[in-house]
Amino acid sequence: MTMQELEITIDNEGRVLIHVNGVKGEECLTLTKKLEDEVGDVQERAFSPDYYEQPVEISHYRNNRLR
Repeated sequence: MTMQELEITIDNEGRVLIHVNGVKGEECLTLTKKLEDEVGDVQERAFSPDYYEQPVEISHYRNNRLR
């Protein structure tokens, strides 16, 4: 599993910038929602190429061969 990371920066004017790493698809919005709700209105949102990728689920299966 890839490490999920939030990079949070507060600039000199008090704006909060959140950069999400290690997350594919819309899960990044879920990770930042509570923080966005506490900070206030989202003025701008930019999506990285990872946002447009779908998360991959790997299921383990057992291959049984009959002899």
